[in-house]
Amino acid sequence: DPRSPRAESFRALRTNLQFIDLDGRKSFVVTSSIQSEGKSTTAANLAIAMADAGLKVMLVDADMRRPKLASYLDLEGGAGLSDVLAGRAQLADVVQRWGRQTLYVLLAGTVPPNPSELLGSKAMTQLIGDLESAFDVVLFDMPPLLPVTDAAVVAKSAGGAIVVVGVGRTTRHQLEGAIGSLEQAGAKVAGLVLSMIPTKGPDSYGYGRYGYGHYGYGYTAAAEPKGRRGRRSKAPASS
Repeated sequence: DPRSPRAESFRALRTNLQFIDLDGRKSFVVTSSIQSEGKSTTAANLAIAMADAGLKVMLVDADMRRPKLASYLDLEGGAGLSDVLAGRAQLADVVQRWGRQTLYVLLAGTVPPNPSELLGSKAMTQLIGDLESAFDVVLFDMPPLLPVTDAAVVAKSAGGAIVVVGVGRTTRHQLEGAIGSLEQAGAKVAGLVLSMIPTKGPDSYGYGRYGYGHYGYGYTAAAEPKGRRGRRSKAPASS
């Protein structure tokens, strides 16, 4: 619901990102320390909020281990990023437009046996540059940082990393380890996003504007915003 407090929180996040200096770069990696902190939901809703502002947005599901965006956005996920990087498909053939907005989605595609190698390849670096040239903002939904190195590898080539932190789920030690992996890879940390903040009780934040209790990694269709499901259609990345 675009009029809900939750939607307003994503618009606030959109505004905050506009003040971050990334040396002219336009791409962000959205990741977390561990699973089930809401990073995929954050990436999808942030992309929608940016497109609502008139920006031309590319949302990439670069989580080739547990891809979620196809089911979240009700899109066909047969081919995508992995197929482009492996040379089995052209980018323009697998990019899909979501709804009537200026939001385009590149899904994960065929699950490969070597995600880290594909994401760390020259083809991936070239793809990031091509997408930044064609879009106002590029968001990469990546796996968590502690289990695998995928997010740190891509964040080094992108403008910066947005780290989603689940309140009451992520420990200080885990967050320090996640930030450390990004810094060790030479990636910039654009900022942190707190998710799963309680909306009731003594630990609630403000007026409950930032409640993400049911918006974890295991997002279901029942939690989708009403009236926001996109129509499946393909469009070239340059359109």
